[in-house]
Amino acid sequence: MLFLVLAFFAITALLLYLDSRKPKGFPPGPDWLPILGSARELAQLRKETGYLYKACEELVHRYGPVVGLRVGKDRQVIVSGYEAIREMSSRDDFDGRPRGPLYETRTFNLRRGLLLTDSDFWLEQRKFVIRHLREFGFGRRGMAGMVQDEAGELVRAFEEKLRASPEGAIAPMHDAFGLYVLNTLWTMLASIRYTPEDTELVTLQALLNDLFTRLDMAGALFSQFPILQYIAPDASGYTEFVTIHQRLWKFLRDEMDRHIETYDPNEMRDFMDVYIKMIKEAGPNSSFTELQLLAICMDMFMAGSETTSKSLGFGFLYLLRHPEVQKRVQEELDAVVGSGRAPELADRPK
Repeated sequence: MLFLVLAFFAITALLLYLDSRKPKGFPPGPDWLPILGSARELAQLRKETGYLYKACEELVHRYGPVVGLRVGKDRQVIVSGYEAIREMSSRDDFDGRPRGPLYETRTFNLRRGLLLTDSDFWLEQRKFVIRHLREFGFGRRGMAGMVQDEAGELVRAFEEKLRASPEGAIAPMHDAFGLYVLNTLWTMLASIRYTPEDTELVTLQALLNDLFTRLDMAGALFSQFPILQYIAPDASGYTEFVTIHQRLWKFLRDEMDRHIETYDPNEMRDFMDVYIKMIKEAGPNSSFTELQLLAICMDMFMAGSETTSKSLGFGFLYLLRHPEVQKRVQEELDAVVGSGRAPELADRPK
């Protein structure tokens, strides 16, 4: 019995020791603790600096432009500086996408969609999506018209806020643009334009905004320590993550079902119709499936709700912070465009 106990502790100690060792050639970075990896040091730096990106800056200052760390089970590399980023972007070694609960739970526990897939599957799907989105305006001059229409709607929404509050109104930038960016994509995807009165959509975007504030470049607790999704699903954020995505799946599934019910092979209204046609023609063993269509729509929905809208929000906030730049921008618009019309894509070379 004593031998078994000693053997158990010896094997455990060996496994913990091996778990704290870095692979040969791994970039320099913080030491790894068993199970935790670099999570403790990263959390401490984040607490001291207030932000994850500042914690990453401190690690780069300590270890150089390429920093290797491990957060839970996830091995991660921070790349900083133009030369290092350019080298990384030009190498095929970095073309793959990550795996894990955080990435696959959002697409029905499968690797689906475009954002988080790779290899031949990604190439086939990406080629199809880009080719057929162009038929409905993506990357063409027709899309400029859609963007202009949504920009006009956004201006009218701001004007209505001001009319409702003559003394001034506060417009939070974190969610000011999501609906209008999403409409530009969704017009091509599903021939639909949403309004601020669509309560389910507004609620979903608010939930996603809240979800994105809880996640960051380091991932999520339930992804770094997968066992937490079973023993502490609420505390690790797993329950909320799944609940939000279930609501989003239903929202997208309802729209897809409406398209399937009204599908006419002789009239392609939008990208969703084109994809449904491909599903019917490709057969059951193809990569073109209803789940893949839902995943593509989810990727587009999140792109509209997060990346582009957040970039626009930050752009406006920077203009507010630097009024001298705002003044120069307005002077250039007045000189090139004038006050009688809205700016157009054709004005850009001027």
